[in-house]
Amino acid sequence: MTQLSQFDDDERDLLLDTPGVVLKGAIVADGSTSPLVFLKEVTAGARVFKQAQRHENAFVKSVALALKHRGLDEDSELPVTEEAMPQALKLAREASALLREKADPEDAAVYTGWLLHLATEVASAVKSREGGLLSRKVAISEGERLFLEDLERALNG
Repeated sequence: MTQLSQFDDDERDLLLDTPGVVLKGAIVADGSTSPLVFLKEVTAGARVFKQAQRHENAFVKSVALALKHRGLDEDSELPVTEEAMPQALKLAREASALLREKADPEDAAVYTGWLLHLATEVASAVKSREGGLLSRKVAISEGERLFLEDLERALNG
């Protein structure tokens, strides 16, 4: 079983920073700057983090509990720049590679699956109209779909 204590400080920071950055990337993927959309997406992300505190995988649970104890030291403003998505993909790629190198394969797979689940829940938190006012609503916008595909590729190395 993988323990957070087996990683040095920088590695542990990477593993703990990545979920929050993935959350931000998923939030900006739809291109919306609406405070209501932001609130719904953050709420969906918070729900995933809370569920992870009771996760059946001990490693994911330990990450979620470490995040809870770490607190919210980052600003919680709407990340309005597109920079959040490339940063999320970069950290996801690095965290995934680190876990493939140093963690139990099952723990690595569950952690990366949890990150993808987090982004998917955030992306599907608000239905949007892709083609304008008269178009049908979709659960995941084209921008969110592309981000999720890129994230999955980054996580699978």
